[in-house]
Amino acid sequence: MKKFIYLLVFLFAAYSCGNSFLDSSPTSGITTDIAITNINEARYAINGIYNELQSYGYYGAAMFYIGDVKGDDMQSYAITSRTSNYCYLFDHKSYSVNASSIWGQAYYVVRLAYNIINAIESGKVSDGTETEKNNIIGHAKALIAMAHFDLTKLWGYPYAKDGGASLGVPVVEHALGVDEYPDRSTVKQCYEFIIRNLTEAIPMMSTAKDAGKMNAYGARALLSRAYLYSTDYQKAFDTASELIEELKANGAYALYSHDDYMASFALDAKLGSESLMEIVNSSSDNESWDCLAYLIHPYGYKENILTKDFEDLLNEDPDDVRYGMMRIEPTLQNRPFLNKYPGPSPDKASRDNNYTVLRLSEVYLIAAEAAINLNAEDRAKGLGYLNEIVKRGNPDNEVTDAEYDLDRVLAERRKELVGEGHRYFDMLRNGKTIIRKGGYHLAGAPEEINWNTEKCVLPIPAAQFVFNPEMEQNPGYTKE
Repeated sequence: MKKFIYLLVFLFAAYSCGNSFLDSSPTSGITTDIAITNINEARYAINGIYNELQSYGYYGAAMFYIGDVKGDDMQSYAITSRTSNYCYLFDHKSYSVNASSIWGQAYYVVRLAYNIINAIESGKVSDGTETEKNNIIGHAKALIAMAHFDLTKLWGYPYAKDGGASLGVPVVEHALGVDEYPDRSTVKQCYEFIIRNLTEAIPMMSTAKDAGKMNAYGARALLSRAYLYSTDYQKAFDTASELIEELKANGAYALYSHDDYMASFALDAKLGSESLMEIVNSSSDNESWDCLAYLIHPYGYKENILTKDFEDLLNEDPDDVRYGMMRIEPTLQNRPFLNKYPGPSPDKASRDNNYTVLRLSEVYLIAAEAAINLNAEDRAKGLGYLNEIVKRGNPDNEVTDAEYDLDRVLAERRKELVGEGHRYFDMLRNGKTIIRKGGYHLAGAPEEINWNTEKCVLPIPAAQFVFNPEMEQNPGYTKE
């Protein structure tokens, strides 16, 4: 019944506001007046935004595809795979649906979030305590920040390339009026906006667990990631380390154990002790056959496999528990498939897996990466956090201080976060070159990609230039 009610709120929102940003920009002249008059309607509207994240064109599949298949850990099984063009082949077009799906979904999230904030701050919400209202506003601000973060890392060059001086995306700082057409902000301005919204949101948000939603702990994890991406390594380390130590003390979240690691990714093991935010799916509420788990499963659409390079990385240590994340499929040329989103049986794909957006393991690895070039005390703590992940994988392994460098941390991120949409951005933001040669690599796909590759960022969707013809397109793309 609850799901039905907030879907009605969403349908009303869509009807009231005209077309969504699925095919139009944040500057489309659409108003944001949606009737939210009480605290329950505000909660349902927040639920509706989280439901938007579930879409195939956002966190239902696309964000993970782009983060993994554009890198060197996963690849298309065949050139004819539906994700080949915009992920594996880098054949982006400004007019294609795939070029604009995340853009549209993310700005739609932003528009709906501002509607909720405006309803509460203008006094239209007639009941509810200040704590309840603040928590909802905090959620909305955190979602606005997350949407801008996703947009910035897809359409803007990495911060480290030029100190954030290049163009990012239009920053939407309020509910846009009918005649507002914001231009692209710099990447630096985008991250300043993202960080400001998260720092405002966190004290307003509850730390209570709420299935599928980001609480204050999740927002702090996202903030540490934003500091890392914007090269503020001291704040990235401090934010991540403080969160880790607080959670160790209160036990609200904890790393999966070595023995429980693989079981924590089972189909029926959702919302585990590491999960700071998950996209929640069920048998009655999912993206059907377009969901990530079905798309990559060897008995689903078998869109993607692990690369030979990543297979070799796992083969270096079969005693590492994460070796179990790979399954070799004899019926499909003995290709390695990702086993992170399994079905109810080995020969059956599922459509109701959950997908992790924020996980505690990543926070440990953020602290470890950020601490590499900090003072001796922070570096020692960073190495300790790295070894908690390393030894969880294989208790007999340990990284020494001499081995502790960026490449070692990035290698650990590969093993830990494969399939969670990070590898491409990890390489790009650190100025590394992605090498995709030999093995199972398919002819016609780029072999080397770095932040100087012309199409390493996506094209601004062609529809945006209808509303703002003067907006600048990314290099290598047309406006049509």
